[in-house]
Amino acid sequence: METKMASQTELIVKLREKTGAGMMDCKKALTEAGGDYDKAIEFLRKKGMADASKRSARVAKEGVVAAYVSPDGKTGALVELNCETDFVAKTEDFQKVAIDLAKSAADGSLKSAEAAVETLAPVGAKVGENVTLRRFERFQLQGAGALAFYIHTQGFKKGAFLEFSCASDAVAQNPAVAELGKELGLQIVALAPKWLERKDVPAAEVEKEKEIYAAQLKNEGKPEAQIAKIVEGKLNKLFFQANCLLDAVSMRDNKTPISNLVKDAAAKAGGAVTVRRFVRYQLGE
Repeated sequence: METKMASQTELIVKLREKTGAGMMDCKKALTEAGGDYDKAIEFLRKKGMADASKRSARVAKEGVVAAYVSPDGKTGALVELNCETDFVAKTEDFQKVAIDLAKSAADGSLKSAEAAVETLAPVGAKVGENVTLRRFERFQLQGAGALAFYIHTQGFKKGAFLEFSCASDAVAQNPAVAELGKELGLQIVALAPKWLERKDVPAAEVEKEKEIYAAQLKNEGKPEAQIAKIVEGKLNKLFFQANCLLDAVSMRDNKTPISNLVKDAAAKAGGAVTVRRFVRYQLGE
């Protein structure tokens, strides 16, 4: 009897490791399957699929943003993984799942958010919540360059990922470029610029802002001849600085242009450094 009980306990542990289901669910599955391990897995899969269907109808509004850069520095990814409660989002296991997904996205094995459904099914079953990969962005260097990211560690709700083009691998590996990545990542997370530089802003957006500023100035009674010049000044100071990373000023002192920080890093690194692109995720946006 003791041998049989020990064997059953071992099978329950094995089922839990294989499926991620709870201990009581594994015990029930083994009982329903008459002690047959393979049938117990089938039972859990069927039950897990039914539970997942119920969970998927529930809103996954909590979660984390996570990032990863490969050891060779050539690929990386930013992901947003959602769950239902902040309690689950704060657990180390959940955060590790997010980083593992970022690794899979970086190495190219994860092709889409939908492709993560099967991987996340046992995670959802284990925590009893709807767990979904909402989105991810993959980065891969083209030539010499560097990847960098910054995750706001208070709750891991916001993060930024950047790609730099550099004059050479030596420049890319200079500590000044890593420091620039950290600084710009912090800037992006905190101030949420929409575009890299002003040429990236859709013309329609610019025209809309011009119309708004012009209407405001007319209402203020400004002379018609001065309006166009004032509008350009407002565009530069109020719109482009707020929405374009390379037109912004550093949040550190509210006066140093971000473009100057890039130039300074390039000078320290001994070669050209260009911000190629960035992406910013905030939970739920």
